[in-house]
Parts: sequence; C-alpha cells; structure tokens
Amino acid sequence: MRLLLSSLMFTLFLTGCGDSDAPARPDQTTRQDAQETTSTPPDKQPADPADPADHGGDTPLVSKPQTLERKSEPCPEDPCSSVTLQWLTFPEDPALTEALENSLIHQLSNGEDEGVSSLAEVADRFLADARKAEVADSSIGWELTSKVAVGGEWRDIANLQLETYEFTGGAHGMPVLQLLNWDRRELRRIELADILQPGKEEAFWAEAAKAHVRWLEQEAQADDEFRDNWPFQQTGDFDMTYDGVELHYNVYSIGPYAMGQPELTVPWNKLDGLIRERYLP
Repeated sequence: MRLLLSSLMFTLFLTGCGDSDAPARPDQTTRQDAQETTSTPPDKQPADPADPADHGGDTPLVSKPQTLERKSEPCPEDPCSSVTLQWLTFPEDPALTEALENSLIHQLSNGEDEGVSSLAEVADRFLADARKAEVADSSIGWELTSKVAVGGEWRDIANLQLETYEFTGGAHGMPVLQLLNWDRRELRRIELADILQPGKEEAFWAEAAKAHVRWLEQEAQADDEFRDNWPFQQTGDFDMTYDGVELHYNVYSIGPYAMGQPELTVPWNKLDGLIRERYLP
C-alpha cells in the first residue's frame, strides 16, 4: 500500500512544488529519557497570574520525554531509511498517555493501524516497506519522524501538538499536525463540538468561513483561481487562546504545499453565544 501511495504522491508533488529536504538521518538507538518535565503554558498576552486560563488546573502537567530511533538493516552507507520518534508520556495521567500514543500510532500509520499496538511496531512496518522500495531504487532513503509538545493550557484543557513527517520519495515529504485537547478535569479528549453551545455548530462554521475570507485577503492575497482551487473546509484541529478559537490546517487542505500549515482565528467577539461558558475568557 505504501509503495502505491508513494508512486501517486510522487506525481502530485512534482506538479506541486520542488522544495524541502528530508530530515536528518539519526543513528540507530532506542532509549527512554528518565527526566521528567513540567509544562507551563506560554503567555499569549499579559494576564493576571491568578487567572485559571493561564494555568489549566491546580498542578502543572508532568511529562516524560521518550525517543525511539532506528535504521534499516543492513545499511553500510547513505542513503539509509530511518525512523526517529519523539513523544511524551504522563506518569500522573496514564489515560492521557494512552490517548496520545493511540493518536500518534494512527497518524504515523496514515490511518492503516489495524493490529498495531505500539510505536515500535509502526517503526518496524515502515522500515519493512522501505526495504521493499530499496530493491527497486536504492538511491532513496525513506524517513519517518514525530515530535510531541505541550502547546499550552486553557480552562483545564491541555493542548498537545503531534507533528509527524514522512518521506517516501518525490519532491518532498509530508508534514502532518494533529492537535489533541485533553480535559484534565474530566480526564478525556474533547472535540470542537464539546466546547460549542448545543445547536450552534452551524453558526460557528459560518464565523469560521468569514475568518477564511479574511485570511484569503490578508495572508493568501488570493485571486479567483486560488479561491476556486482551495475552498474553505472544516477541521477538527483547534486550540483556544486569548485571541479566540484557532483552527489549524495541514498542507494541501486550504492552500498549496508552499503555504505550509495555515491557521484561522475566530475572535472571541465573534463567538458570543456560541461557546460554552466554561471555556470563555
């Protein structure tokens, strides 16, 4: 399946753009860093330190960084296929650890994660597919990377950023960003529908569409052809900040690869009556 996907993506990428080098290729190791860290959200703008929107709960979110690095075997010289996965575990919240790892497995597997129960299995599958590709073309080394960070907290909601990158040939690889919003009070993942007042989803997306129009005018400087080729879409990736609800998009969603991963902000003053009281600033 990956070989067929690579062939199709190669044609798409050559017509899209021709930039971006593949990530650096790490040496083969497997390790777990023992040092625990605590996360405090970055300041979006000056605010009262006592405001719970800054702190997301009474205690900081404790995380432990994890790393898994592997190379294809045998690999006497470059180019070698490699996997470098970095993620976080949460010793005081095993449910969050499980939710994050399951989301990351699904993301790294391009949705084909049936029967995969660990990130090590993801790495093994990827390198097995890479070895098959090397038989046809030994000049290309495949690469798979991930990085997880705590983006901030808002009203007891921790926002985790899951970034992955996959290169299997072509003009460039595919970066993907997924946002996981975790309710530290209820110990569960929340979706966009959870923060909206009942029956207000349509009104929210109407305001989001207006934010898209502003983005087209201010950032994309779009003409009619651009608007036709890259229409507005809904997304499940969001974050809450002092500016409003931020919607995050991946490459090839509402713009070409060269525009990266766009963000649309729906300001709080446009969300009056649409957001549940708990999440308001």
